[in-house]
Amino acid sequence: MAGSNRRIAILEDDPDLRGYLATIVNHASGLEVAFSAGTVAEAVAACRTQACDLALVDLQLPDGSGLDFVAELKRQCDARTLILTVLGDRQSVLVALHAGADGYLLKDTPADQLRRSIEMTLAGESPISPQAATYLLELIKREPASSSAGSAGPASPLTTREAEILRLFSRGLSYRETGEVLSISSHTVGDHVKAIYRKLSVHSRAEAIFEARSLGLIASDE
Repeated sequence: MAGSNRRIAILEDDPDLRGYLATIVNHASGLEVAFSAGTVAEAVAACRTQACDLALVDLQLPDGSGLDFVAELKRQCDARTLILTVLGDRQSVLVALHAGADGYLLKDTPADQLRRSIEMTLAGESPISPQAATYLLELIKREPASSSAGSAGPASPLTTREAEILRLFSRGLSYRETGEVLSISSHTVGDHVKAIYRKLSVHSRAEAIFEARSLGLIASDE
């Protein structure tokens, strides 16, 4: 039965917290610790020989940034990464998301919420702490001007809100998470999605994102 468990790597330099995180993982149904490390070097070495499905990653390590490990892990496999840090400042959040992190939580996240966030990340969603979500929304709102700069193409058929929703979808956020970032209900998100599908003549989120990128409505790296 253990062979069917999803394997979680832990990169955290505080041994007590590292043990606490390992306990949360090992006591969760369907999860087990792949390896735990206290430095970037240890984690990089471990990921080359021990496969994992997701990594919990601290940002501040004795020998560098946890984002160095995120980059190496992304090169090695398609494992997802969930940042778990004390850093809630704007720069740390945006740098982590740009570096390819799949989610961003603060270390004071309760154990049950952390467990759910791990499961959500494994399912393809992107759990983000409320503070980080605020910065993500700022980033999303700045992108239309930069992505369309220098373009003389036709006006976008999408409203600003519809484009924001597609950008959040392209980052892996669910209807509920998108609603939380934009401070609207998931039902309202659904109404916008129907309008997006109609305007772009598509029938799925993946199609909508692809079409929007093709038309230059959202950045190609989103």
